[in-house]
Amino acid sequence: MFRVGIIPCSNYWKGGCPGYQSHVLCFLALELKKGPLGELPGAKIVAMQPCPGCPGTGRLEIARRMVYRDKVEYIVFPSCIFFNNYCPTALAGATAIEKELGCPVLLGSYLEAETACRCSTVILKPDNIPSLPECQQRLLNLNYLHYLYNTQPAFTRKRLSLMTMLKAF
Repeated sequence: MFRVGIIPCSNYWKGGCPGYQSHVLCFLALELKKGPLGELPGAKIVAMQPCPGCPGTGRLEIARRMVYRDKVEYIVFPSCIFFNNYCPTALAGATAIEKELGCPVLLGSYLEAETACRCSTVILKPDNIPSLPECQQRLLNLNYLHYLYNTQPAFTRKRLSLMTMLKAF
């Protein structure tokens, strides 16, 4: 089993993976066996710490800590580093880490770096999960039904159940 440390982009760290608003692409890569990280046999994410910010000079120190403290065997610069306005110092940072620590650096987790450079975001919509606008519309419909039910006279409300109103929609 390979112990993996991930150093994501600090810009995406605050909001999550592009298009997801949570940090999932690297974990999806392992689960779905996709991309450079998913193809690493027996990989296990043991450390994840964002780059301290542009111009990315603190990545070497983060990698050092991961290797010595967490016994990381592979460093990953995830796909978010290469999306859209990709990090101009990523390749130099990877080279410095490999040279000083002798630890290989994978460029890209879910998508390879060359593919990620052409993307602004990655969105995989799982089946049976409604989009945010759909959820909001459903909530508005339920609130409206609840309002209609509560505005009915008491004797009508006894005969008219909320489920009957829901079936009408």
